[in-house]
Amino acid sequence: MIKSIYLFMICLFLSCTAVQQRVAIKECKFFLVSVRPYNFTFSSVKVDFDIKVDNPNSIDALLDKFVYTFYVNSMDVFSGTTGNAISIPAKQSKQFATTITLEYNKIGQALVEAMQLKTAAYRVEARAYINTILGPVSYPVEIELE
Repeated sequence: MIKSIYLFMICLFLSCTAVQQRVAIKECKFFLVSVRPYNFTFSSVKVDFDIKVDNPNSIDALLDKFVYTFYVNSMDVFSGTTGNAISIPAKQSKQFATTITLEYNKIGQALVEAMQLKTAAYRVEARAYINTILGPVSYPVEIELE
């Protein structure tokens, strides 16, 4: 009986720590560090984005999934996501790469729209996802240029 209580308390502590690590990601800052195009074809190019996450918390932060979309004016030019969970140590930074395939026709459409509107406003909409017992929870993230 006593062993069961200890086991329950350990499981409860570990689950609380996991929740705290996932909630800690809300305080982190995200920065676009670099962009590397490669693998050019006639219709597209692959692009790696390096994103740095600063964790100001006193505990490690855990990011289960990161999804972003880049817009020029109102047009969705590309979207990307991370495939694996990322742990950012307490009071440190961590950099990760994410790859997208950029289609030339979307770039062309965005360019035509920008010329017609005579403006090219861009924005990145990103969401961080954390897994919970009730399912994934997401919240918006602002990405700054470093």
